Amino acid sequence: MRLLDVRFQIRVSKKWLITIVLVSVVVVNEWLSYAVQAANWPVIPSAQGESVRVLLAADPQILSSQSDSEPAFPVNLVTVWDADRFVSRGFHLALWKTRPDIVIFLGDLLNDGSIFNDGDFNSTLRHFKQLLHIPDYVKHAIFVPGDNDIGGEGTDPITRHKVQRFFSFFNQTTTLRFKFVDFIQIRVMDDYDIASGTLPKEDGRIRILLSHMPLLPKTRAKIKENCHSCTQAECNIICLSIMGNGKLEFVSPHLKILEQHPSFIFSGHEHESFHFAGSKSDGRAETFEVLQENQQIWEFEGSGPRLHELTVPTCSYRMGKKSMGYGLAVIELSGRVQYAVLWLPSRFMQLWLYLTALVLVIIILICNFLLTLRNVIFRSLQLCVLTFFKSIPKYHKV
Repeated sequence: MRLLDVRFQIRVSKKWLITIVLVSVVVVNEWLSYAVQAANWPVIPSAQGESVRVLLAADPQILSSQSDSEPAFPVNLVTVWDADRFVSRGFHLALWKTRPDIVIFLGDLLNDGSIFNDGDFNSTLRHFKQLLHIPDYVKHAIFVPGDNDIGGEGTDPITRHKVQRFFSFFNQTTTLRFKFVDFIQIRVMDDYDIASGTLPKEDGRIRILLSHMPLLPKTRAKIKENCHSCTQAECNIICLSIMGNGKLEFVSPHLKILEQHPSFIFSGHEHESFHFAGSKSDGRAETFEVLQENQQIWEFEGSGPRLHELTVPTCSYRMGKKSMGYGLAVIELSGRVQYAVLWLPSRFMQLWLYLTALVLVIIILICNFLLTLRNVIFRSLQLCVLTFFKSIPKYHKV
């Protein structure tokens, strides 16, 4: 009886061990890691005067089951669901911690938006708005188109129709005035006059340029007259349009920058956290640095002679980067801009932890199976031996 109790306790303890391992991994990955990461986010103190709080999201690239990068059905359903969930959880956590006045998406909202037909494009954007729902306390949301939304990556052309349907869906123009700040979208990938607005320069107002492609790096201003296709991102060329006569028209991005008289620039596309700086009279980057530190608040002066551009990292782990996050900027009436990166937990580490836990559970189950198999074999052999000896005739001495 005691032996049966011990065996029962061993079985129960193994089940409990597996349960504890699995539950612990889920709790750590899906709740504890986010809570710890958010607790370590830098807190930008409230400005003494009037200010505008801005949450910046770059390159979420919401996937679809039609994406070429996804595995075959039904595995693609799991991978797309997990990527969507990661972006959504990080976004709503950032909203909850920062309570911004304005939310800005810096392009590449969708992974395959440019190649979608109109029906798939609209349905995927509706899914995007459900995943990244913006609460009522946010005053405005700005959506900047990226090359994955309207074309321009590789040989995928930008067309007037793609640009038109993007701005029509969000019902917005390229300019927005809020308090003392002017937000102006700069599209260096095309020159279509669609949803364009003009904001004349006024004294005392801060002018923020928004672009998917970085504007200040000198590589973006290179011009090659024999470019074989419009908007080749890989060769660092900005080609604005294909004219009706078949000729390519090139305009250097810094000309578009100068005519807007910017105070500051935010961009995406690079999937990394960068800072470029140059002269406002030239519109080209002279210095460069990587903004990678945790719990760091950077301060920049937007009213001085220097022009600063901040490239916001991607918020999706499917871009293959080790670090993902959102940008938080507080723009003050004086022109000072305080900026921090809200880094997210590493989903790759979480997935490795899931894989390690799964391997551990499999090892426990295999060991348990081998132990049970050994006991069965031992009992079978024991029974055979006893049966054999019982079958041997017994002889008695006469």
